[in-house]
Order: sequence, then C-alpha cells, then structure tokens
Amino acid sequence: TEQMQLCIIVSDGRRSPAWGDPSLWVRRAAEEKILLCFVIIDAAANKDSILELQSVTYPNGKLTISKWIDAFPFPYYIVLRELRALPQVLSDALRQWFELMR
Repeated sequence: TEQMQLCIIVSDGRRSPAWGDPSLWVRRAAEEKILLCFVIIDAAANKDSILELQSVTYPNGKLTISKWIDAFPFPYYIVLRELRALPQVLSDALRQWFELMR
C-alpha cells in the first residue's frame, strides 16, 4: 500500500518575503505524498485577523482588491482564533487524516 505522511505547520500565516513562493513546496510535498495541514493562529480581534487582510493586484492595469486568504497557497488550512482549542483542532486533523488512510 502507498503511505502518506502528515505535516502540520503552526504559524500566524503571514508570509515573510524570505519564504519566497511556497507553491513550490506545496507541490513538492504532494509529489512526496506529504499532506500539509496549515494551522493559522489568528488574532482574536477582528481588525488584526488574517481573514480581514486584503490583497491588491492590477490585472490588465485595473485595480482589484480581494481577501488575502482567498489566495492562501496551502490547500488544507485551519484558522484558529482560540489557542486553547489547539489540542482539539490537532486531534480532529489527525482523525481526519487516519480516515483518509483507510
């Protein structure tokens, strides 16, 4: 049987320019049968939330504003606002991963 690994990344989700483009790493992990699960520890205050961040682009010279999270490069992610819920969230992620392995 083919085995898959699970990698859980816990971060605030805000990318540093030093990261570069993470899509390469996401693609490489998929090729290596590694499922990436990104746990975003978010600010409890709405004004500082990653869900409120906006992205500005200029496709064809036209200003476009969109939610930053809509282009989040990791396909599997969880936004966690209550840090004390982290153990439950991690156990749920593990349970779902085990269900995928059946």
